[in-house]
Amino acid sequence: MHTTNTYLDFTRSNQLRAKFNALIPGGSHTYSKGDDQWPEFAAPYIARGKGCHVWDIDGNEFIEYGMGLRSVTLGHGYEPVVEAVKKQLPHGSNFVRPAAIELECAEQFLSMISGAEMVKFGKNGSDATTAAVKLARAYTGRDLIAICGDHPFFSIDDWFIGTTKINAGIPSAISDLTLKFSYNQIESVQALFEAHPGQIACVLLEAERWRPPTDQFLQQLKDLCHK
Repeated sequence: MHTTNTYLDFTRSNQLRAKFNALIPGGSHTYSKGDDQWPEFAAPYIARGKGCHVWDIDGNEFIEYGMGLRSVTLGHGYEPVVEAVKKQLPHGSNFVRPAAIELECAEQFLSMISGAEMVKFGKNGSDATTAAVKLARAYTGRDLIAICGDHPFFSIDDWFIGTTKINAGIPSAISDLTLKFSYNQIESVQALFEAHPGQIACVLLEAERWRPPTDQFLQQLKDLCHK
């Protein structure tokens, strides 16, 4: 997040901070948005956004690199999206049974993804990765999960959070089922498979983060998983 202001006034934000933290654990309903996750001069409380720009409740303007935790790729208040939402709202939303628009969306999505046969929409990345873990365990009949220890986040659910420092309340019987390997080090993955033969259900990682794959790491990883 980058500010376009030469002077930042957080008067209103500072007045609200105590109330936020008194009523909402961590001061935010999303952990990654909490005060302890941001530097001192980041925008405390956002009032509105347009494109990649946001304004806090004190009127300070910022360029928001994060863009809705990386999900708002079109920018805030993108007119075609706003108009589509306006058009749909009078018809209602979130019914107890599927709506026809869900099929339309699935068809359009699948038309753009080569090789995909079906699609299941989730509300966030945690739901998606946890669903993948459950599917892998159900299909393989195995319990262990291997994750890349160099990548910081996979899910809010116990199978991952139990491996982090904020693991209070998660039994070791759960966290012990998640193993870690190192990115670009195929030997670390091989060591896990050798130490736990026939027990690993799936391997999770980001294809690339701050370091690109080297020595055909991703292909080697795929080959190893398919053995």
